[in-house]
Amino acid sequence: TKTKTKTKTKTKTNKRRKIQKRKKRAMELKSQRFIVLVYYTLFGALHELAHVAAALATDQSSGLFDDGIPCFLVRTFFLRQCNIPGLTHGLCADIIRHSGWVFSLVILICCRHRKNARLAASVTVLEALSTDLLGFVPTLSKGILFCGNFGIIMLHQAWTSNGGTTALDILEKMVQVTMMRGAQCGGVVAFHTKDKVKGIRSRVVNGKRSDLSKKVRKKLQQNVKLNNGDIPFFSGHTRFATTSKVTLDGTHPHLWTPPIVRRVYDFNVPKSGRHTFQPHQIQIENYITHNGDFDFYTVNSVSYDLQVIQQFLTTVVGSMPSVVDSCAIAGMMDLLRTQGCFGLSARYVIALGLPSSKMQLDDRISFPTYNEFEKIGFLFEDVLRSMQENGDFFDICDNAESRYSLAEKVVLQLKASPLINSIEHFLKSDGERGADLLTFCVRTVDAFFDNDLFFATKEFLANAKGSFGLCVASSLDAKRQIVLAARGQTMSIAFYPEKNLICYGSEQAAVKAGISAEFPGPGRVTEPVLDIDNDALRLDLDDLNGEILLIDWGRGKFKNAPLSKPNRHMEKHELMNGSVDVFLFHESKATTCYAELYHRMTRLTRNPFIQPLRADSQDPVMDDILDIPKICNSIQNEWKVDRAAKSLNRLTAYNLSRCLRERLEAHIRGTVHPRGTDILLTGCEVSLWLAEQFAGDLQKSFPNLRIKALSSNKLLGLYGQEISVPTFGFPDSPQSHHLHDAIVIIVSHSGGTFAPLSCSNLLQSSTRNIFVITSEWDTQIGKQLRAMDAMNSDNGEVNLFNSRVFTTDVGVRPAEPCSVSVVATHQLMTNLFQYICAIILSDSRFREWSEAIISEYDLQLLERCNQRNIEALCDIVSAATDGEPFIGKPDPTTIELRKAGDLWAEHILENARAYIITIIYIFLTVISGYPLIYGIAVLCGFVSSDWIYLIRLFDAAIYIWMPQINVLLIRLIQGRNLRHRMVGRTVVIGDIPWVAQAAEAFLSKLFACSYSIAGLNVLSGNPADHLVHRHTHRVVRGTLVICGRPDGRLSALSTAEAAVCLSVTQASSIQSLGGTCESITIGHNNFKLPLTQNAIFLKRKRPLFLCERILLEHDVSEETVFAVRGSHTNCQIQTTQDYLIHRNSFQSVDGSSKVHERGGENHAATTTRNDNDRSSITTRISSCIKCLFSRRYHDPDNILDCSTLLNSSVRPQRSLSRSAGALIGAYMNIDDENNNNDDDDDNNTPMECSSSTASFGDSMQISSIVKKAIEEKKWSDDVRKLFDTFDVDGDGFISREEFREGFRLFNSSCPEDEVRQIFRMGDTDGSGKLDYREFLELLDHFDIQSGIKIPSSSRNEKGLIRIEASREKYFGQSLRRCNAGKKNGITNDFLLARKQHFSQELYETRCASLQRFVAMTVMFHQIGYRVQRFFSVVSFGWLGYRMDRTHSIMRIATTASPVSGADVKERLRYLQLLKKVQHSIHVISTAYLAYRARKEEEEEAAAAAAAAAMNTTHKE
Repeated sequence: TKTKTKTKTKTKTNKRRKIQKRKKRAMELKSQRFIVLVYYTLFGALHELAHVAAALATDQSSGLFDDGIPCFLVRTFFLRQCNIPGLTHGLCADIIRHSGWVFSLVILICCRHRKNARLAASVTVLEALSTDLLGFVPTLSKGILFCGNFGIIMLHQAWTSNGGTTALDILEKMVQVTMMRGAQCGGVVAFHTKDKVKGIRSRVVNGKRSDLSKKVRKKLQQNVKLNNGDIPFFSGHTRFATTSKVTLDGTHPHLWTPPIVRRVYDFNVPKSGRHTFQPHQIQIENYITHNGDFDFYTVNSVSYDLQVIQQFLTTVVGSMPSVVDSCAIAGMMDLLRTQGCFGLSARYVIALGLPSSKMQLDDRISFPTYNEFEKIGFLFEDVLRSMQENGDFFDICDNAESRYSLAEKVVLQLKASPLINSIEHFLKSDGERGADLLTFCVRTVDAFFDNDLFFATKEFLANAKGSFGLCVASSLDAKRQIVLAARGQTMSIAFYPEKNLICYGSEQAAVKAGISAEFPGPGRVTEPVLDIDNDALRLDLDDLNGEILLIDWGRGKFKNAPLSKPNRHMEKHELMNGSVDVFLFHESKATTCYAELYHRMTRLTRNPFIQPLRADSQDPVMDDILDIPKICNSIQNEWKVDRAAKSLNRLTAYNLSRCLRERLEAHIRGTVHPRGTDILLTGCEVSLWLAEQFAGDLQKSFPNLRIKALSSNKLLGLYGQEISVPTFGFPDSPQSHHLHDAIVIIVSHSGGTFAPLSCSNLLQSSTRNIFVITSEWDTQIGKQLRAMDAMNSDNGEVNLFNSRVFTTDVGVRPAEPCSVSVVATHQLMTNLFQYICAIILSDSRFREWSEAIISEYDLQLLERCNQRNIEALCDIVSAATDGEPFIGKPDPTTIELRKAGDLWAEHILENARAYIITIIYIFLTVISGYPLIYGIAVLCGFVSSDWIYLIRLFDAAIYIWMPQINVLLIRLIQGRNLRHRMVGRTVVIGDIPWVAQAAEAFLSKLFACSYSIAGLNVLSGNPADHLVHRHTHRVVRGTLVICGRPDGRLSALSTAEAAVCLSVTQASSIQSLGGTCESITIGHNNFKLPLTQNAIFLKRKRPLFLCERILLEHDVSEETVFAVRGSHTNCQIQTTQDYLIHRNSFQSVDGSSKVHERGGENHAATTTRNDNDRSSITTRISSCIKCLFSRRYHDPDNILDCSTLLNSSVRPQRSLSRSAGALIGAYMNIDDENNNNDDDDDNNTPMECSSSTASFGDSMQISSIVKKAIEEKKWSDDVRKLFDTFDVDGDGFISREEFREGFRLFNSSCPEDEVRQIFRMGDTDGSGKLDYREFLELLDHFDIQSGIKIPSSSRNEKGLIRIEASREKYFGQSLRRCNAGKKNGITNDFLLARKQHFSQELYETRCASLQRFVAMTVMFHQIGYRVQRFFSVVSFGWLGYRMDRTHSIMRIATTASPVSGADVKERLRYLQLLKKVQHSIHVISTAYLAYRARKEEEEEAAAAAAAAAMNTTHKE
């Protein structure tokens, strides 16, 4: 026993020792792993620091710490990255690249005795060799760019004092605005002009979530010292790459030839001191910034494409720094800008200046090197030096004979020099060689004296094809001038005399950055000559016809003229109080030049139409949303009658009304083309969607008008080039639209998008009736339209009554997700819709021809809804009409929308939170060595060799499923649905088309820069049309659906809401594992669908429509019926009809009962319906004919007292909430009750029930159909009797006299001219008689059958309808008053309610849908804000981003269209010329026909005279 006990004890002891050894070994292994991880991190950081040290040693560290020290440390120690932005190619780059792996190899050698360190060092060396030595890294390709220029010229050294803070603030603001054209990269060039001129270029590549404006400023501050006062200007550029990823070498400003020293004569002679003209070693740098495209260049009538040009420049000038087209322009400038250098001039002449010059060079002939050209230049210098001994340098420059003499002398020297051999292959071989040599020398001399910066730019644009927004700067001219050019791309220049500042840019808004800037100097340097000289003025170059501008600020500083001899004839314009000279060259002769440049310029100060740029904001999206009520209220106030004389929009509307009247008059005359489009609306993206809704509403209002909404890109594709772009899937072609004299309304918020801007120019060849709806008066499209009016006026000035710009006054909004701009444009188009309707309805001829559906009463209701819409918007966004948020607690609607946004933000962020928790869990458990299950087992003492593997299995499973486990825990804690799928979320937006599409664009742009782990997929559709077909198959557990519901409480919209509810229900019914999508509905009808997660109800700020009023009275009657039944006081009231017929009291607001009598008649009289008391149809026709003009001849004494029907205080004791289906049923029941009430047989006795419900339904349908057929037969018979009454002679036609006499029998007070007008309305064929069909159509036109009278409208002294809001307590109150007593009240009310269906549809499209869109923006902003804030908080700002901008930041697509700017320009010129030719042919043919007719008359008169003379002679 003792032996067994000892054995057992030893065994246990051994096991215990083994366990302890295993634990010790495991702990040692873990510690070794941790040590290896530490070494690996340390060696990686040292590897990256080696790169940094090499960059510092080689002076290549610029931009290394642009993102801040913390981001640099994170990249270095954890991400093992070292980004050096300025690193390109060369010796320094190789040193920096190889320093990393060399240093890592040294570390490995030093750590050969330490096992753990050796392992970490070995891994680091392998990584270093693969990246630094073998170069296993992705490479980026080049691309073609869409971009924008900007720059400032500082005329006072105070701008660069104190570090140039104010100047940099302006530059940063200009970059922010120009970024709308694209912001993937940008750069600025500046020239130090003190002593030796040197260009300094600062370029950066923007990150997805970084701010380009701040990066450009930071880079500029690092490279340029701004405290010396020797930098005259900054020239910058932002760009957007479309065909490839962006790279630093493709970033502007571009320079082809690196800075190089040449022998140059300095032409810029200081005004003070002596100057000798002799060559000096001067560094030359030619920089350009360009937006647009460079396609071809022509040399000696031969055009060469870009690839040939680049190969040519590589051979002639030097190696190509970048493949982008803009860089080739810099190479061309290196060739063309030759003034002062004979070597450059000789190279230019051989390359481009000879008749034999060409760009496709012969590979067998080598092009001369620059050293050879420079040696040839020495000969020119020697001859010039000898000529200077006998004459002044400028005398030789300006004298043609002296130039020719210089060339002849050089020819003699070249003939005897071997230098001729290098260029002889490029001279013509036929004829005497000396003649060709003389041409070479003459043109070289001319290039030496003439090819200054302006001449070079002019020469380039004369031969280049493409679109150009160009800025050219050279180190040779940086002290005094730069050149700007525009052709197919915009360019604006702002002059600030009081601030000694000039701003220029591709964006008009960008140059307004100087308005709010303060001059850092002591005060005004130069005194103004005139009052206007104090104002800031902006000059917009003519980008349509092409224009070049030279800005020279060297006046008073230099002796020589700013222009070379060939261009000195150009007119000089003095600006900036005489301190700046401006020279303009128009490329097209068709351009109208103003006598004074001032007439072309726009005043930026003291101009109420110019809005300054908005201040920076932390949340521009929220600022835009809060401004919505303010902007909409301002727009509505501008359209009020008392503001007509002060509102620019009303002036523009007046001009539009003139064009509209002319168009309608042409229709009445029958002179409009059968395919002629009356109103064409065009735009891009959101602007187009709004235009489509506007066109649909206007088309439904006036069916005979031909109204189209077409994309601007489609228009350019159809009409912008010789071969049109086919529009597959659409019925549009150049032949399907006849646009002659059509009214064109361009909708463009920015006013500068390429396609709408090009359309504003292109369509001028077809029509002059072009208008634009934009954010402010001062836009590119507005400028083009004003220029069109100026060109057509006699004095070249714009008449305000020809205004063509509708403006929302929103101004430039930096936030890319569009909210206030969309709402403001929609609001303005609503007011414009009302104005157009009033113009057409005011003239009975226009109303008749257009077959108007809308009425003046509809406009009154729409205006009331439009005005009350402002209050609804205030509640939705919780902001007042002054733009300030509500004080205290937000409105409950806003709280509910934000609460829904918070919930969806939690859905989106759950994966990010789960992964963060997972990372923390892994980090803690791996370091501590205690995973969850293992740690629990250790605490419980349940660790043994038998269970250890099972424990590890559970821990491994936790590691595998940790993110999903965390998602479930997060959902459980937050109380969210556990069965949603754990994937990226998809949001499906459903509403009417413009709301769904605009909301989709808004939400998708909010998440454009979000991280993929919290990304969002956004879809949209029309729930009443294709939402189910397009997106239901994508509905999964967790899909987020939001749908806008029309207000189904309105009888015209109840079916629409039912269709939306059906779509939402179908989507929500798709379930998996008991889960489905999460849906939210937004609308005014306070009924929640059973399957939806939430329903947000918007407040009804408008009055009730008549259908709602009828339903309300129905509800009150039901309450009364139940109350009466409960008290057993009157058991006779069994149905709604009974109550409505016998009612004598209503429940008022304060609970008191009011007794009303119907027109003094007792109830027995009103309940007894006798056929003898009912008016016959013939009598009804007669009474309606009397009321054809009842609005004018209405007798108020005939109105019955209907106070019961008009009581607006009726309110049920309990609020009923009905679904859309229930509302449809309720309205159908009321309609059926009305039909039954009209049936005499069913008036007093109930219908006998059939044996089944089906037979009862069938009998009701049959009864209704039979009754309707009888009514139609009676109507037809009575109309025939009435026609026979008018047709006195019985010939089957009613003559004008018969109609007049017959009409006077029914309405003797109607004036004669009104009777004639009614007859003309009926006489559609113009025969002078009415047949039976025309008579019947005339009765249908006035709706005689229904006999409903519409309240009169208010008109001004000219007879035009005033757009005034209805003052009814509920919509239909005046309708009831005007039509009281015609039928029984129930039937008449429902017919009146049907008359409001069209106004209800307009309320939905113009007001209710707008409220839903604003509500969606509030909710979506909350989602985006929560997600944005989450990443900023958890990363301490390192991973922060801004939701108000996207990665591309391309809000204005400068060339994103199917047609280039050059093609549009050429097509426009062709169409203008064609129009002139056709006009000339018309004038000539008209004159010839008139001459021929006159000649024939003279011949006939002569023949008649001769015949008369012969007759007289014969008689004699």
